[in-house]
Amino acid sequence: MLEDQCKLWTSPLRAQKKDLIFWIPVLTTTTVTAFYDKEIYSAFKDFQDTNDWVSDISPVITWGGENVFVLSVGGLFYLSGVISKKDKAKQTGLIALQTWVHTGLIAQVGKLLTGRQRPSFENGKDKWHGFPASLNRFCGEPSSKYDAFPSGHTIEAWALATIIAEQYKNIKIVPILSYSLATGVGLSRITEDTHWLSDVILGAALGYSIGKFMVRERKDTRWTIFPGTSGDKMKITAFYRF
Repeated sequence: MLEDQCKLWTSPLRAQKKDLIFWIPVLTTTTVTAFYDKEIYSAFKDFQDTNDWVSDISPVITWGGENVFVLSVGGLFYLSGVISKKDKAKQTGLIALQTWVHTGLIAQVGKLLTGRQRPSFENGKDKWHGFPASLNRFCGEPSSKYDAFPSGHTIEAWALATIIAEQYKNIKIVPILSYSLATGVGLSRITEDTHWLSDVILGAALGYSIGKFMVRERKDTRWTIFPGTSGDKMKITAFYRF
């Protein structure tokens, strides 16, 4: 885990031409969008106000980025692989669970560094408090004042979608469904008043990149995990095959 974290944080130092082709447009789009986020947010809310189905479906889709959903999907993949004795399913589950840790750490560091307000705070006023002001979220102030950028739900959803899409890309419908649902999660963060569009754009790019990295690095993992119980507590036993 530490090795992967080091590689992820130092990856800009090893950027190649193909990486720049991806990240330059992403960062440019994120920067430009950040200047117009308030107008874009207002447009989203106007559309939501005139289309009731958006408010009906948004709270459901946004669950695709919740920790419990991501962990459940990873766990189900792993358990189904154990039961059916299919290594690909087990690997997909393990990679998803490991990636959840990496995306969570990266998202939280990003939030602390930028300290951006959510749209739900101060009625849609966009403000960046930065670091160390963002530490006030741990001193009694509302976390929504400091934790908008980037979107953690979007990072989680896109990372999970990328892992599943990469592992099962031979089944054409899988990548389409995976990325479509991840896109829905990102857009729902805006309609749920929790993020700006620029938060979502960077979150999607980070999730996609981390997911690709983890599949490449951990596809042939030697870890085996056995869930179990100890009295009234859950336990997980892990073995590593040398």
